[in-house]
Amino acid sequence: MGQPETPEKDPSGRRLARERKARLEAESIAERVTGELYAANGQLQVLNQTMRDFVATVSHDLRSPIATIIGSAATIMNRWEAITDEQKLNLLGAIERSGQSLSRLVDDLLTVSRIDAGQLDIYQQVINVHDTIEQLMKDFEQASEIRLKAPEGLKVLADPDHFRRILVNFIDNAFKYGSPPVDICARRTGDWTEIKVCDHGEGVPGDFMPSLFSKFARGHVRSTGQTKGIGLGLWIVQGLARANGGDVWYEPSQPHGSCFAVRLHPKAG
Repeated sequence: MGQPETPEKDPSGRRLARERKARLEAESIAERVTGELYAANGQLQVLNQTMRDFVATVSHDLRSPIATIIGSAATIMNRWEAITDEQKLNLLGAIERSGQSLSRLVDDLLTVSRIDAGQLDIYQQVINVHDTIEQLMKDFEQASEIRLKAPEGLKVLADPDHFRRILVNFIDNAFKYGSPPVDICARRTGDWTEIKVCDHGEGVPGDFMPSLFSKFARGHVRSTGQTKGIGLGLWIVQGLARANGGDVWYEPSQPHGSCFAVRLHPKAG
């Protein structure tokens, strides 16, 4: 009995099938790469616009205090005999405030650079939460409108400068964008110490929430409706908190208002 016949192989057909498969794979890769390029181009355009807005904002924030310093100094020098001592003191005060404004701006930009580069200096210490916040409150003109609720023995392990900077930013924002009174509450929860700064304003608009902790995100000042600052404050405090092993977040206050919170590792003692 003979062997069954074997169908003839078709090298040409197999070659065509391989070529078709390779062509489809190449087309798929090309489509994916094209989509990624479109997405990257869109992100680049957004980044370019953000950088243009940032440069414009920083330029304005630099020009304004510089103009005040130059104008005030020129008035003092050119009209020394014509102006009163009180006017001289007022002009010197304007120079000092403008200098402090420039110093804060430069400090913010340096901090951003260090956070981005992962070169932030951190000197952690045990911090008494209640005492530190109570001391901070004295630096605010609206101290009488701040209510503190924190156990006196509550402590955290963090860089003291970073800790104060986070809280000052939260309190500043509460008065700038919200309404008093401002409540500061600290407590131990699980493996963390949480500190919340809450105001009684209108809260953060829903469409702005996703951008809160982004670079260059700027809100509207409650009293004037104007947009001020360079939009780095919350991004910086997020970077500081994470560098100290913690984090920051936002949540609506009840029945209305905003709550900004930081959590850090507690330190018993």
